[in-house]
Amino acid sequence: METKSSKKRRFDEGPSAANGGVVTMEDVQRLIDQRVLQAEQATQLEQASMRRQVDALEEANAALKKQLVELKLETEDLRRRCDVNARSVQVLKKDVKWTYSAPDIPRSHWLNQGHNDHYIAEMTKIVKKIKQITEKLRNGAVNDLMMIHFKSDVFLAHDDILLPHWSELSDAIQIRGEGDSLTFALINVQVNRSVQDMLSQSLVLKCEEVGLVRNRFNHQHGINFAVEVIQNNPQLNLFGFSNAIESEESADRLCRSILAHPKIQRLRLAGCCNEGASFGYSMLKTLVSSPTRNFVWLHLGGNHIRTNGCSILPDYIASNPPLEALSLSYNHLVNDDLRMISMALKTNDRLKELDLNRNDYTLIGAKWLEVAVRGLRPIQTASGITFLDPSFNSVFDCNHTCRIYGDPETVFKELNCSSPLENKMRKLYNLFVMHSWRGDLVNEIKRSVGGDLILLMPFVLQRIEAIHLRLRTLSIYSPLSILLGLLRDMPELLGNRRKIT
Repeated sequence: METKSSKKRRFDEGPSAANGGVVTMEDVQRLIDQRVLQAEQATQLEQASMRRQVDALEEANAALKKQLVELKLETEDLRRRCDVNARSVQVLKKDVKWTYSAPDIPRSHWLNQGHNDHYIAEMTKIVKKIKQITEKLRNGAVNDLMMIHFKSDVFLAHDDILLPHWSELSDAIQIRGEGDSLTFALINVQVNRSVQDMLSQSLVLKCEEVGLVRNRFNHQHGINFAVEVIQNNPQLNLFGFSNAIESEESADRLCRSILAHPKIQRLRLAGCCNEGASFGYSMLKTLVSSPTRNFVWLHLGGNHIRTNGCSILPDYIASNPPLEALSLSYNHLVNDDLRMISMALKTNDRLKELDLNRNDYTLIGAKWLEVAVRGLRPIQTASGITFLDPSFNSVFDCNHTCRIYGDPETVFKELNCSSPLENKMRKLYNLFVMHSWRGDLVNEIKRSVGGDLILLMPFVLQRIEAIHLRLRTLSIYSPLSILLGLLRDMPELLGNRRKIT
């Protein structure tokens, strides 16, 4: 017969031996802890399994969303192609035996409107060019027409008498094959909304480069035209727009359409923001803050950009993006902006050109740029910032890639004009020459490299000679003059104590 004590032992297979096999409260607590631990482990395993399932579902969902976006793009592309083909067929049906039908414009028409001889000559030239391009396109001379480019020395306002000529050109562009890349530009030439509609439709799937410069578009027509051209040309690589934008909303709409485009890498938005408007910097922030857009060339000159101390621009430069050329001329960047840009350039080895002409900085701002590309050393003093001459260490650490265009021009004219290696060599060689003339080359080398200069000197001399041969420096800056300076200041190189003078 089973006793009470045997039932207790069955309660736990591992009773405390110290208590003669009797189950204690410690045994009960240990069992509870064990069951809780097992339950927690089982819960963790279940949660991990659920997380893997959720991750897999999210990954599959993301893949489906990507496929959906791609299908939408393909559908939109096919729709454009169908529309293009339909319009081309209509043009061909209408003009089975085509001839240029737009009538000549008499000179008296322009004289009656009060235009001078220069204006009439430029307008006549544009009308003649429209006819020439149209005839070439109609005759199949596509290879000779990689660029449709209308540029006038004076501003030419739209006139309805030009509509037949624009219509002829639009039809001719319409039947041009989409596989041949095309550059289209209007500079100092105005077109009204009806002409914009013609060109917008005929340029669909045709353009890799588009420039719209000083066109004096009415109201929102310019932004509408620009956005349509961007959206209708997914192969577009370069886009330029240099016209006044009326509002921040319109500027943001244009920037968003550019960022949504799959291929635009070279962008010029110049002279879009008038004095007194504040959205010039908003445009800059929108464009450089996008993680998906990798611009190679970015021109934002003449937009009255003021950063007010914001660091988005230097942060962008410091991130070392693929950007190779950045123009911010004719804006309102100040000394502190250039200080932050200078620090940012030290971690950037991709930017090759930086245009900062005609901003609001002073000589102090120019000195900060020299910190970046020459190796000047900023020192805080009681009276403000002082800039010391470069040292070998500061030259090694400065930027050797970016050529700066700034004020005064002479400061930056010969800096970073070659390959990064040659730029670094030239700066080092100039430093050797400067300290040799001053007579403190030995002390400067000691400060920079330390150690036993007798042992290091053969290597130093070898590098000086190698740089001289690579750069082909002038004879007055030859390694021999530097060597004589070293012997004068360090006569032990000759193996005796005779002072060289």
